[in-house]
Amino acid sequence: MPYCDALKNFIRIPLKSFCAMNKQKMSAVGMGEMTIDVPNSTDVSKLMLTEVLYSLNVGYTLVSVRKLDDKGFELTFSGGRCTICGPIGEHIGAIPKARQGLYHVAHEEPISVNSAKEILTLDQFHCQMRHISLGIAHCLVEKGFVTGVHLEPMLSGDSVFCESCVYAKATRKSVPKAWEGKHTKMFGK
Repeated sequence: MPYCDALKNFIRIPLKSFCAMNKQKMSAVGMGEMTIDVPNSTDVSKLMLTEVLYSLNVGYTLVSVRKLDDKGFELTFSGGRCTICGPIGEHIGAIPKARQGLYHVAHEEPISVNSAKEILTLDQFHCQMRHISLGIAHCLVEKGFVTGVHLEPMLSGDSVFCESCVYAKATRKSVPKAWEGKHTKMFGK
């Protein structure tokens, strides 16, 4: 879910990486609950989703069929529709298949889509920015080059420890100062 303001009971979580079915890697920084409207004949049913992950890396809300199954819901895919029944067999609704092959529920996006400032710690922002230098990360936010993010103040003496960066630095191979052999031909030598 890319809309932080649409989540109720929102909490920050440690950076959680996950992978979509298309192998795209994403990271979540928060979690909450939300209610979606599921078409039910001429009416709509409300479906409460829990443990909804908030991620800046996704462009739309994805619902996990596995999570619904784990909660006891029954989903039937047939005739261009995904029919949802609740844990005690009650009919929740049916979602039509869109042209792209996804089962899509049209709903209004929050008016202030991603306009609220995201409050992150420096280490969370460092990870979201693909492990750039902490000083550069801080400077990007402070100078306004990155908008929509507010960094939590750090207590003096606090240090940021990134296990991934330490591992990468410890296992990196040195870059040779000069190329020898067939590579030098590319430069006209």
